[in-house]
Amino acid sequence: MASSKERVYLRSFVEISKALGSTLDVAMVMDQIVRQITEVMNLKGATIRLVNPKTNTLELMASVGLSDKYLQKGPVDLDRSIAEALSGRPVAIYDATTDPRMQYPEKAKEEGIATLLAIPMVTKGKVIGVMRLLTSEPREFTMEEVDFACAVADLGAQAIANAKMYEERTRELQFLKGMLEVSKAINSALEVKKVLQLLVKTATTALDIKAAAVRLLDEKRQKLEMVASYGLSDRYITKGPVETDKSVAEAMLGKAVSIYDVRQDERAIYPKQAEEEGIRSILSVPISLKGNVIGVMRLYTSDCRDFSDDEITFMSSLAEQAALAMENSRMFQKLKGEYEELMGDLYRFTGFTRGI
Repeated sequence: MASSKERVYLRSFVEISKALGSTLDVAMVMDQIVRQITEVMNLKGATIRLVNPKTNTLELMASVGLSDKYLQKGPVDLDRSIAEALSGRPVAIYDATTDPRMQYPEKAKEEGIATLLAIPMVTKGKVIGVMRLLTSEPREFTMEEVDFACAVADLGAQAIANAKMYEERTRELQFLKGMLEVSKAINSALEVKKVLQLLVKTATTALDIKAAAVRLLDEKRQKLEMVASYGLSDRYITKGPVETDKSVAEAMLGKAVSIYDVRQDERAIYPKQAEEEGIRSILSVPISLKGNVIGVMRLYTSDCRDFSDDEITFMSSLAEQAALAMENSRMFQKLKGEYEELMGDLYRFTGFTRGI
């Protein structure tokens, strides 16, 4: 017969399963996990960190019961306290203030953390993150507790994978819809500014970001002039020239450049103005026409964001559409000029022959 604690865990597991099955929002899934397991296991708190392969760190995705000061103590390296968990097995640290595997033992002591249990989150045989359970009193976790935590972590990992897959498909549909709207605009309008304005609006809504802007090179003055923007204040737009911005300079050489945090990246030349505007990350994508970079499209986010390859590819495609719009407009203006010149010659010739 199952013990009373086993029955509690079973009921809790069923409740967590129902909660995770009711949403495809990644953030809500992880928030449900840390809250439910903290309550059921009588913990001080819990966190979920997912692996970011680009930065080789674990990024905090959900937490409960911990102060902002502790959560912002610094990056969590993949080769420190949770290296064993990342190999695919649970790791218990009885004294978080003295164990050499802890990356920030002094911070743990200040936070009132005594014991830590790190549980790998695995899907399709791959560790995607770590769930950490924290107690305020020294505690020897029983096998029963570890098994329950592992079951919740496995369930959570699958739910996160499903939610991410759903978000990716939704984002792809947004990308396709955005490309279709911009393509229609290019085919129906020959006004460059109108097309570029639609383009920055489409980029902002499709990527769910704060703002977007396009700057084109004025060859005579060798300056990048703002020609379209969406989501930016006039104060930020007129803050000053951007030619000395290293990320813009790199983009003008023909490659996409991202700044993860404008407050800490030396390439950003207006960190104060960016912070006042509520900007954290910036992606700069070159706009090329016939092999020459003629401008830059920039994306701005209100939180630190590591742009995915799909997002960069989407933006590069939009930049190509912008170049196509400008080429269409240039050709139209050229043909229009030639037509007007031809008609002028015809009128002059007609007037001459009538006078004979």
